[in-house]
Amino acid sequence: MIQHDINYYKNFDSIAKEVLQLLSQTIEVNTFFLSIVNPTKSFTIKSFNRHAKLICDGDVLPYNMVFCKLVAENGAEPLVIPSLAEHALTSGHPVTRFIGNGSFMGAPLIYDGKVLGTLCAFDIKPYDFKQYDLTLIKSLASLACQTLILENGIIRDALSNLYNRNFVYHYLDYNPDKRNVEMAILYIDLNHFKFFNDSFGHDIGDSVIKKTAECLLQNVPDDSHVARIGGDEFIVLIQPSQGEDLMKSTQYSAELLLKRLSTMPILINGNDYFITASLGISFYPHDGTDMDALLKKADRMMYMEKESRQKEDDHHLSGK
Repeated sequence: MIQHDINYYKNFDSIAKEVLQLLSQTIEVNTFFLSIVNPTKSFTIKSFNRHAKLICDGDVLPYNMVFCKLVAENGAEPLVIPSLAEHALTSGHPVTRFIGNGSFMGAPLIYDGKVLGTLCAFDIKPYDFKQYDLTLIKSLASLACQTLILENGIIRDALSNLYNRNFVYHYLDYNPDKRNVEMAILYIDLNHFKFFNDSFGHDIGDSVIKKTAECLLQNVPDDSHVARIGGDEFIVLIQPSQGEDLMKSTQYSAELLLKRLSTMPILINGNDYFITASLGISFYPHDGTDMDALLKKADRMMYMEKESRQKEDDHHLSGK
């Protein structure tokens, strides 16, 4: 997620530059870089090259082919390799075979026991790293990691890991290029969510929120943004593909989401339970040019649907 969100972080870029600059003033290797890693790839967020451009901003490499993988597998302490050709972990590594020899030091960015990325120093010639270098890179990796976590918390919901209310309200500020593009806003509210909290406890309620988040992410159109703006309320921001009728495609997406949610089993104490949702839609710029107006319109449409559904339920329960 961090790779996709990095453009929304306000303070990270300046912190990353300062971190790499401090390293370059102390350690005399050619390259320093910050990367985000996942099980398939390594993404370079920010780099500094003294002379030769060995690593550049935006580089994406297979995770199994980079030294960052070795850092992630090394635990909490920095991995220090003064001579790549002489170290057991790197002597036969594809990178070493390609460059001949070099040096590398990397510290993991760890949060809640998970490695988010790495802060690394690299050169195509051996280098004798000092103990101070290890201490410095470990401390700066911690600083970079905490900055990432704080920035992530500004735009992400902690429970569902979806975007949050702040992200939605500032979406057009984050993406000024989208102001000239049509967009649909789906406002989704779960029906009878209180039943799960009251009957089974808040842990079950939290699991319902998480499963709802997964369901939405799996079924929204490509390039959509899914957010939880509070409680059991979710937002989906949809932009049309080129040449696509936004109104028709949005209606199709809305019906699909409601169907998927209503057929998603929630296992509680050996029994399957199902949820339904109410949904309202507004369109940018037809229904408003600021997010507050768009959300209010979609919210009103959602409550009209919810009230209509409640009247139908009451009608059936009364036997009429």
